[in-house]
Formats: sequence, structure tokens, C-alpha cells
Amino acid sequence: MNKPKYETCRFAERTGQVAVYVTPGCPMANMIRGVLVSTKSRCEKCENWKGKGSRRTNNG
Repeated sequence: MNKPKYETCRFAERTGQVAVYVTPGCPMANMIRGVLVSTKSRCEKCENWKGKGSRRTNNG
């Protein structure tokens, strides 16, 4: 499955219809009403994208 950057970025916390709520480390973040956000289109164009670490565990 190819998910968009705004869903797989390590800085993204959750996504709304237009906004992506991000953590303080995001280079594309803007402060709006005391909340750090970015837009989906800015996330897609971001060159500093970092993927989330694998959450799978090997209990093998």
C-alpha cells in the first residue's frame, strides 16, 4: 500500500480534512491557535520527510 507522505511522516500525529497535526520537529509546521499544523499539500512537497519506524514486533 502506498500511503501519502502526510500519513507516514514521523512528525504527523493525526490528519484532518485539510490540516495535518504535527510535532514540534516538523520543518513545515505553522502555529495556528496554539496548535502546530501543516497542510496536506505542503507535506506532499516536503523534502525533509522522514518515515515512521517499523512498528512490527518479532515475537517469533
